Amino acid sequence: MKDSFVDRVVESAQQAGSILLKYKEKGFSVASKDGMEFVTEADFKSEEFLEKTLTVLLPGSSFLGEESWRGNWPETPFWVVDPLDGTNNYAAGIPFFCVSIALVDEDGVSLGCVHDPVHSETFLAMRGGGAFLNGETIKISPACILRDAIFATGFPYSRTPENLNFDMDALTGMLGEARGIRRCGSAALDLAYTAAGRYGGFWEENLKPWDMAAGVLLVREAGGVVSGFREKHWTLKSAGVQCSAPGIWNQFRRIVEKRPSNSGDASKNEPMKP
Repeated sequence: MKDSFVDRVVESAQQAGSILLKYKEKGFSVASKDGMEFVTEADFKSEEFLEKTLTVLLPGSSFLGEESWRGNWPETPFWVVDPLDGTNNYAAGIPFFCVSIALVDEDGVSLGCVHDPVHSETFLAMRGGGAFLNGETIKISPACILRDAIFATGFPYSRTPENLNFDMDALTGMLGEARGIRRCGSAALDLAYTAAGRYGGFWEENLKPWDMAAGVLLVREAGGVVSGFREKHWTLKSAGVQCSAPGIWNQFRRIVEKRPSNSGDASKNEPMKP
């Protein structure tokens, strides 16, 4: 993949981030989506910009964006875009949100870019080419036990008092083992932080492809292990994701998948291939 092409993808992500900051400064309209989720004027403006820019950048490509998707999977190559991941944070003035862009070809996700405009951080991965933060190589956490790692997770917007709609067992199990658990509100950034070694791992149910695609490639290229949530493999059609550093993968996996842990098991730190 040519450097000039990648540079233009990064530039597009950063320009979309500037759109978000502009609307954040001048004000924006907010509407409700399903459950407790919001959508803002900035979501739509960012997506409109990215669809126009990215499809021109790669002639013949299709576009799958959060706000415009109607359930039909396009032919490859296509872009998978979340124009504003962390909309509830954005609407509330919480500075944890991002733009997420992934390019998918016949072999899967080939490029991923997650841009955090508030902190001027751009995470980039190319299949087989490594993972980077602002041009510097990033690597997954070296943690070998769960107590040496902070994990991240998320809760679905479709939850109600009668049905929280996610598995509390995984959360309860991890609360007893990990150094800490964070719930910051952007799956794409949580995956990017995992790739950068800030988190030891991340899991979440009830996600969409635009939440995960770019971040999954970042984690893989940084040396992490990834699967779908309680699945052997991750695909764009997975309903969730779990990932971690290789040294803690099997410990983490046993808890999420409700498998009993044996602290005397010498094989517990052996990474399982995704």
